[in-house]
Amino acid sequence: MQNRRKNPGFTLIELLVVIAIIAILAAILMPVLRAAKERALSANCMSNKKQLQIASIMYTTDNNDFLPFNPDQSVTTAGALPWIAGKMDWTASSDNTNVANLVNSAFSGLAGYTSTQPLVYHCPADIYLKPGIQTGLGWGYRVRSVAMDAAIGGGNSIPSAPGAKPAGSLSGFYNYHPGGMFYATKASQLRNPGPSDSWVFTDEHPDSIDDGILYVSPLFVTTGGAGVFTELPSSLHDRADGISFADGHAEIHKWLDGRTCLPVTYNGLSGSSKLNMLPTPNPDLLWMALHTPDWY
Repeated sequence: MQNRRKNPGFTLIELLVVIAIIAILAAILMPVLRAAKERALSANCMSNKKQLQIASIMYTTDNNDFLPFNPDQSVTTAGALPWIAGKMDWTASSDNTNVANLVNSAFSGLAGYTSTQPLVYHCPADIYLKPGIQTGLGWGYRVRSVAMDAAIGGGNSIPSAPGAKPAGSLSGFYNYHPGGMFYATKASQLRNPGPSDSWVFTDEHPDSIDDGILYVSPLFVTTGGAGVFTELPSSLHDRADGISFADGHAEIHKWLDGRTCLPVTYNGLSGSSKLNMLPTPNPDLLWMALHTPDWY
């Protein structure tokens, strides 16, 4: 008569073999799953930028070629509403969660074109919240990840007044030409470069974002990219960033220099230690400078 085990089941060796196979499959599949997730986030982000850019184009069409108002500090100036209101930071300020600053036409000049789509202002990869402060409030995310090119959209024409561009605090960052900073108030002024090469909206690094404006000086074209980022674009898409352009297209742009891809510290970026890269050129700063509108 054939002997049988009273309690049939896996032996220890068989169990270890199964665990090893599962571990191998997980090691193979995890990078694939991460890559698929990143592709989905990037596609979502690029769609958001394209929708936001289309809203900007519609605004310009309806307002005699004038671009959305984009003053420093995103302040209302002489009755003109900024394209968005509010500032992002790492505090418990309601600006961080108040979508009215984005989609209510009482506060935002672009609201009439995005009022049902507050998520177009947010990068899906930006899930950063200040531990113990914002996480303790139960927030899911800060409502805005996007900033607008300082060289696009009007500002206060009175120097040193609220909303004037550039801000006086940026003068030490080699931020503008000796002849003064150029900013286009109308779409027809986007000639150097043209609309297809002029960036308009970008996600901003979570430690850098505050108001709705981001400065990059075209001066750094002449230095080959040697200079400073006064404010830092985002790199949350595997060292890449969602950016839109004045002609309506958007892309996920890959950064080349590790100095552009700083980790999130929840402490902000400020002063000369922020991103002072002089005199070593940064190809990413050069790319941004080449795509920033300048005098024509």
